[in-house]
Amino acid sequence: MKKSQKIVLSIFSLGYLVGLCLLIWPKIIDEVFKFLAEFNIHLDFKSDLFIYYYGLVLLALTVLVFLLILIWPVELPDIPLKQTKEGRLALSNHGINQFIQTKLSGEDLSNIKVRLKNTRRQRKFYIVADSVYKQATVKELPRISYDLTKSLNDLLAGINRIPIKVDIKVNQKSNSKRKVTRVI
Repeated sequence: MKKSQKIVLSIFSLGYLVGLCLLIWPKIIDEVFKFLAEFNIHLDFKSDLFIYYYGLVLLALTVLVFLLILIWPVELPDIPLKQTKEGRLALSNHGINQFIQTKLSGEDLSNIKVRLKNTRRQRKFYIVADSVYKQATVKELPRISYDLTKSLNDLLAGINRIPIKVDIKVNQKSNSKRKVTRVI
């Protein structure tokens, strides 16, 4: 789980914890206000009204998160090629990644990393690779991208026509072994 997801889930959990505490012990707000009054911090609003609006905010957030979960696209583990009574033939995402790496290995690219987003509506391929001669490779990127898209369409021929998007980024490969800068 990513750090940002943990932070958001922690905030939601704390919000629900406060809401449950207010539901179980509704007079706790009055006690908190009395405690704050001892330090000359005076807050004047009704605790019942605060609990009511806090509950409405939690309800709205719950509905929003529920709708977000329903709308979020589900990533598929593979691409079905054939479905019959006897069984199912599918091409896994790992197999597609290996196919892409094999196709791009002859294009003067190294350290090829493929990230695949396979949903019901689209297939996106994010490719990051290193090249010794970045300028020459960047000039060839439209051809490489077109050839790869054509190869993927040929590989997935006969399957439902979901659009395929290929995004290739090339980094300059460093030949130096040092990781620190040299100061003269």
